[in-house]
Amino acid sequence: MAADDLTNEERDTTVAKKGNGVVKIILIVLVVLVLVIASIGATLFFAGVIGGSGKAEHVEQSVDQNQGEKAARKKSSVNKIPVYYAFEPAFVVNFNDGKSIRYLQLSIEVMTYDELVVEDIKIHMPVIRNNLIMMLSNLNYEIISTVAGKRKLQDEALTEIKSILLDKTGKEGVEEVYFTGFVMQ
Repeated sequence: MAADDLTNEERDTTVAKKGNGVVKIILIVLVVLVLVIASIGATLFFAGVIGGSGKAEHVEQSVDQNQGEKAARKKSSVNKIPVYYAFEPAFVVNFNDGKSIRYLQLSIEVMTYDELVVEDIKIHMPVIRNNLIMMLSNLNYEIISTVAGKRKLQDEALTEIKSILLDKTGKEGVEEVYFTGFVMQ
């Protein structure tokens, strides 16, 4: 009976209000749907999956090729865990400081991202140890007693190891040299 008490105008207003709510919901859904489609389309366009000209495809292929080459070069250094290798036994050399004979005991570790480089180091260890001993025997006490001198020695050792590996294997492979023990007497 309550529905019978409503006049025709009130019924039209109630129906119009219900109709407006449904229209609003439909419009919101349509706007969201258009935005989702536009987002997907833009993503596919900028990713180069759709649209573009032959020139853009050529540029994309060129970029892909360059990225592939860079990825191949960095494959051993990106997203890999560093591999450390300790030179055993420690290096022991004597050198003259002008007044007396000094001794240096030096423990060295190298870091690489390629486990195959460790195998190369093991194979060529006699050459590496020989060259490092010769280099260490020509040290100047005043220079290597400073931090800057030790860093310079690290750089020289790294250069020497890389040079040997490049000569013997065709690749450098070693990224860093670390002194894990440094005793002078």
